[in-house]
Amino acid sequence: MFSSSSMFRRLTSRQLAVLGLLFALELVIGRLTFGPANLKFGVTFIIVGLMAKYYGPYWTMLVAFVHDFVSTLWSGYGYFWGFALSALVAAAIYGFSFYGQKAVSWPRTLLTVALVLFLVNTIMNTLWLIIMGHITDPHAIVSLIGMRSIKEVIFLPIQTVLLHLVLNNQGLNHLFKRIFPE
Repeated sequence: MFSSSSMFRRLTSRQLAVLGLLFALELVIGRLTFGPANLKFGVTFIIVGLMAKYYGPYWTMLVAFVHDFVSTLWSGYGYFWGFALSALVAAAIYGFSFYGQKAVSWPRTLLTVALVLFLVNTIMNTLWLIIMGHITDPHAIVSLIGMRSIKEVIFLPIQTVLLHLVLNNQGLNHLFKRIFPE
């Protein structure tokens, strides 16, 4: 299908099946979010981090794009292209940072999570909310950015610790070594 020199490396049947399972798990876990619509918190970043580490940026970006589309259809809300762009950028950040790393260091995890939280969640996603909500009042925009920034600062250490522990989990690493033999 794809040559090993292309952006998408060739996957075995087992690797593709596991990628499909991770996609399905992301869909299910994505439904379990907490908080109001403009301050949602979920744990799909863990699944995206796992895909990024083992499948690389391009497969992760493809799955993130499809996930955004399918989860929006599943939710019943209208589709907005901006969140798909956010999903692609987040997947790229995770993928280029984690792919090929046998052990992901604390500084790498912290920097990656900070980039996603502040660039994607605070800047990009807030912009999409402003566009979708037709918010023109500068005070409302500043308030929205402030609330979302505080949320991201609070969740930076939480997401960093959770992602670092999952990506460096010996049991998961052993399982993925069987799926991705070197």
